[in-house]
Amino acid sequence: MKITHALLAIAAVGAAQLVLSERRHRQRLALDAESMHQKWISDVAADADQRAMWAAPGETSAEEYAQLLQCNRLISFLSVKYRVGLLDRQSLRTNVRWLMDRDIARSYWSRFGSFREEEAVDRVDRAFNAVVADEFELHATDEAAA
Repeated sequence: MKITHALLAIAAVGAAQLVLSERRHRQRLALDAESMHQKWISDVAADADQRAMWAAPGETSAEEYAQLLQCNRLISFLSVKYRVGLLDRQSLRTNVRWLMDRDIARSYWSRFGSFREEEAVDRVDRAFNAVVADEFELHATDEAAA
């Protein structure tokens, strides 16, 4: 019976290592994808032709669109930090609250929040979006009360 216990323990340790390895792999993929996304946004923000190509016709000025791109960049960065565990829910909420104090962040979320909710692929994305939406609504409620 002791050999059986030893084999079960070895199997459990091996399974745990596989799970942790898979988690690290997914975190690495998320960080790599975010790096590419950040580079793409930077390229679009820096190039007037690309900004014109990706902007919705007649929706915003070039300056506002560049600001929306930067807001997208920050929200995406916060999202990946939350996904890989560099932010817990409370620290995420603190960062988002600071972000929602800015008009451009509220403008971004009112325009693109529903899209981000549609593109959410898992519970982590949905939890992130819920925090951002909550802080957006709290700020809107505070403004209405003032």
